Amino acid sequence: MKKIIIAGLMAGLISVAASASVGLKAIYFSPSDKDFKSIYGGGWKYGAEIAFNLFKGLDLWLDGGYYAKTGSLSYSKEETKLTLIPIGAGLRYRFLTGKIEPYIGAGARYNLFNESNEIGEVSGNGVGFVGKAGLTLYLAKGFGIDVHVAYSSCKMKPADFQFDVGGIELGAGIIF
Repeated sequence: MKKIIIAGLMAGLISVAASASVGLKAIYFSPSDKDFKSIYGGGWKYGAEIAFNLFKGLDLWLDGGYYAKTGSLSYSKEETKLTLIPIGAGLRYRFLTGKIEPYIGAGARYNLFNESNEIGEVSGNGVGFVGKAGLTLYLAKGFGIDVHVAYSSCKMKPADFQFDVGGIELGAGIIF
């Protein structure tokens, strides 16, 4: 009986992996929190995504990114460094399937935050949401480009102040 269950699980994993897509993306990130934005401004975030087709047009996606920026503290103007690592998962629906695939999706993101400057170091983490809409254009079998716009929000309070590490994202990447 164990062998039958293991064989069934293996067959399921192989069929899910066969319907997976992997993408590498560059994303321009503009923070929505005005204080966060005044210190760091916008900048480039880099990441990867993997999506598994669950049903016709419905995918489970997992993504991760890396955003690092240097800014100036509001009052003292001393240098401050930020690292933000978002890790997300969600569902997306593709309206069309084929050469052109427009989609919308929503999910949750776990964010790791670290800021260091002359005053000290602050680290934190939190869970927020993300919504995205985009378009994948397949140029050849198994290869395409993806463009998307997303909005995320994640409120954190790692010290005596609260801020949102989310914002608007405009991204593009290659899909395999």
